[in-house]
Amino acid sequence: MKQIAIRKKFSYFYTDSSEIESGAFEDRLEELDDEMRALCKKYDVEMSGGYTTFFGLEKYAIGNCEKCGHLMLNRDKNPAGFSGNELAAELDYVIYDGGESEGKVLCEECLPFTHRWGHHS
Repeated sequence: MKQIAIRKKFSYFYTDSSEIESGAFEDRLEELDDEMRALCKKYDVEMSGGYTTFFGLEKYAIGNCEKCGHLMLNRDKNPAGFSGNELAAELDYVIYDGGESEGKVLCEECLPFTHRWGHHS
């Protein structure tokens, strides 16, 4: 039986309001997409498209884990997370939950088991 495999890849980049308003980021991403299409073609894979969504770092308390560097949402500062956002389930793959422990901001994987946002708690 023939099947189709659909694979999602996530990426992120830091930008600012002026780059968003001017559209300068679009040229950079279009060049990246062209290179990705060529690479996909080499492996007989079709790249069907994508989209870009912007999230305010301060508004959502997004940063990097001080231990492993993974992108994370500091749930101690933003307990609601991405509540109400239709992308919330997909964002779990890109942006881990996290919080503060012993003066460090850590993702759910690096937080102690006993921390309320720790992965294993």
